[in-house]
Amino acid sequence: MWTYYQPVKVIFGEGELENVGKYLLENGMGKAFIIADPYQMIAGNVKRITDASNGAIVGAFSEVEPNPTIENVHNAAQAAKMAGADSIIAIGGGSAMDCAKAAGVVLGDGIEAEELLRGHEIRKSLPVMAIPTTAGTGSEVTAGAVLSDPVKQIKAAIFSPEIFPKVALVDPVLTWTMPEKVTAACGLDVLAHSFDAMASVKATKATDALALCAAKLAIASLTKAVRDGSNKEARAAMAKASLIAGLAFSQTGTTGSHACSYILTAKYHMPHGEACAFTLDAWLEENARVKPELNGYAAELGFSDIHALSSWLNDTKKAFGMRTRLSELGVSEKDLDEIVDSSMTSANMANNIAHIGREDLKKLFMNKL
Repeated sequence: MWTYYQPVKVIFGEGELENVGKYLLENGMGKAFIIADPYQMIAGNVKRITDASNGAIVGAFSEVEPNPTIENVHNAAQAAKMAGADSIIAIGGGSAMDCAKAAGVVLGDGIEAEELLRGHEIRKSLPVMAIPTTAGTGSEVTAGAVLSDPVKQIKAAIFSPEIFPKVALVDPVLTWTMPEKVTAACGLDVLAHSFDAMASVKATKATDALALCAAKLAIASLTKAVRDGSNKEARAAMAKASLIAGLAFSQTGTTGSHACSYILTAKYHMPHGEACAFTLDAWLEENARVKPELNGYAAELGFSDIHALSSWLNDTKKAFGMRTRLSELGVSEKDLDEIVDSSMTSANMANNIAHIGREDLKKLFMNKL
């Protein structure tokens, strides 16, 4: 027995951002407040949304950091409250969408932002329209948000069905200006979401089918999108891959690669997609031992087996200029215990089909020194 719950209304198409006013009206979002990353203000996307909103926008906040902090969430929520907002528009990458979804909970539940990382039971959120500008996170269709506390060096995810956006408006045109390095890191995140979904204890034939579809699109199009940002077909394919991977892991959650990524981001400031991909090649092989179907999936993706897929992934990371050794982060053997302990405490680790112990995880990281 399995279930699939996905309440997000998805709108996908080039140029659909211009119809945002119609979609706001259709979904009862008459006083919408924009939460964006700083680039969206500079690039004019906040103004584009405002101009196309038929007067529904009541304000905007763009002071969202990469890996959004509790302070970002607090400030965004306060600004939306002061503006009298009844709904939120998130525009940007995963950071903006996570901040916006968290701010929606703060306002809906009437809590302080700090409570989100203290186990608060989420009961209500303002409705959110999520508009991604990167092809990577899939956050526009998921029921979670990843937040950080820089003081405590914590990066953790919160989850609730209430966090699902009401609408996902995916316009591939918004991804055309992504720089090469961002395109690469976000694209690797798509692959991490796809393969993590396949490796979840909650995986089903439905989520495997979605994850495999997303991985096929990404493998066929990622290098093209990275090497030629003007390739509109590759950009659209990666936007679609990101969305479909999100539809997969919205049901399964993420697993080993994400568990190992959080400290790499929180302490060593590695971008999220790069951090997830850092151990993904190793996790592919670990998980195939428990789920042999992954070798069949690798064949469907054009590889002889999971080892060949893992090798391709590692080679691709190097070709994109991504770091593949811990020493490139300034990490030495003395730092491994902290990295391993942090990774083991993540809930994502228990969600992984291959349940490896602390010593085995340490060996995995040792091989990446």
